Amino acid sequence: MNPPFEEVNHNPIQEVSDCVVLAGGAGRRMGGPKAFLEYEGQLLIERIHSKVSPLFDRTCVSVKTSSALDQIPHLKWHAIIEDPPECSSLHEALENIIETVQAPVFIVAVDLPELTASMIRKICSSYTPGTSVIVEADDRPQPLAAVWDTTALDFSTPQDGDLALLAWVRRAPFQTLTWPQDFPEAVESSPFRNLNEPGDIPRKGIDL
Repeated sequence: MNPPFEEVNHNPIQEVSDCVVLAGGAGRRMGGPKAFLEYEGQLLIERIHSKVSPLFDRTCVSVKTSSALDQIPHLKWHAIIEDPPECSSLHEALENIIETVQAPVFIVAVDLPELTASMIRKICSSYTPGTSVIVEADDRPQPLAAVWDTTALDFSTPQDGDLALLAWVRRAPFQTLTWPQDFPEAVESSPFRNLNEPGDIPRKGIDL
């Protein structure tokens, strides 16, 4: 059984207390699970953990099975959220996270290594109860670095059967931020660009 959420006495980000790192991707095009690829001398999961754990009361991880974390026992999580056995899509994984946490939660993909603490704080500080928060970058919503409110579950299964993740985003009530306009410390390249191909990782970070 997964450990319960633990209560702690500090609240680094006042508006959102929970963060879940999405780390269950198989990374077929990358040659292995993305979470365990190196980026600038760190595993991607180590890099994102070090960024988010100081910001939230509870930092959790979402994986297909908890055994996937055996090689990184030094990373501490408040809870491990396993995908349901029938889970076959990112849409279902997000539903499972939101249903499990039952509170506004910052969900972040493990393969967004250039997100900064200030960007995460900006996203979370924009949250108001009942409305999720998402960033639009390059004219595209970025649901894998967003605050998801529990009300989003009311819009997860549409009558027309369109279960695409971006279709869900368009149905649910979201407050939208725009990158880089709403981020005063914006970097030159988009921090919301996922690592999808081996060439997306700097040569110095991994020997491909």
